[in-house]
Amino acid sequence: MTGVQNALEVVNLTKRYGAMAAVKDLTFHVEPNEILGISGPNGAGKTTLFDVISGLSAASAGRVTLFGQDITGARAEQVCHLGLARTFQLNAVFDSMTVEENLLTAAYFGRHGRSFPGLRFDRQSHADCDAALEITGLAPHRHRPAAQLTVLERKLLMLASAVATGPRLLMLDEPVGGLTREEIDHCAGVIRRIRAERAMTIVLIEHVMSFVTALADRVMVLHHGAKLYEGSVAGMAESAEVVSAYLGTSGLRDLKQAAETGNGGGHDDAA
Repeated sequence: MTGVQNALEVVNLTKRYGAMAAVKDLTFHVEPNEILGISGPNGAGKTTLFDVISGLSAASAGRVTLFGQDITGARAEQVCHLGLARTFQLNAVFDSMTVEENLLTAAYFGRHGRSFPGLRFDRQSHADCDAALEITGLAPHRHRPAAQLTVLERKLLMLASAVATGPRLLMLDEPVGGLTREEIDHCAGVIRRIRAERAMTIVLIEHVMSFVTALADRVMVLHHGAKLYEGSVAGMAESAEVVSAYLGTSGLRDLKQAAETGNGGGHDDAA
């Protein structure tokens, strides 16, 4: 997209832990309103990449920019306030709080550098909370304690908490791990809706090929911290390196089946 500022640019990014490089000289970009899927074997550096981009871990070298603004070395809360929100593999929510209270907290602290909400949350936080409840389908559960939610509902709450911060870029780390096929399809529909209604740019890490095929415009495969492949989802099946290092025979079969039965990328309307 010539002339359009990229939502995210990662240039020569490296993250070392002693002599080991978890991310090696990685360069890629994400365009506005694009969904980029990131896959690869366990230990490939995918979550480490998210940690560095989102400010949880400092880069050893390289540069990260968010909508043209350099965020290299910024703290996690600063990155969030600049419009990047992420989720984690573990369903990290406040179990002792209701769904609504979780979202109010995310909305209040996620948008600005605040220390304490005082006696009540502000009007904007309530509006952002209500919008996140509606777009993720959690509105009927707003008064339920988070500890009582199902696995799917907890994943949706974590997603809604990220959305409540008002991000321009949403990063999802294995958002459908451990879910059934029907639950995976449900999550895909919610993410399509978020992208369509919020013009959201999304980067997601996922091993479930049917999910990646249904949503991603492009995919990047990492291996030992380096880029093994970048391109279309269908092109993964044609890459001997990807098949050998990651997919294997069964994974290749699953990918081809997902491509045949999937929704054909992230531009579909929500289910």
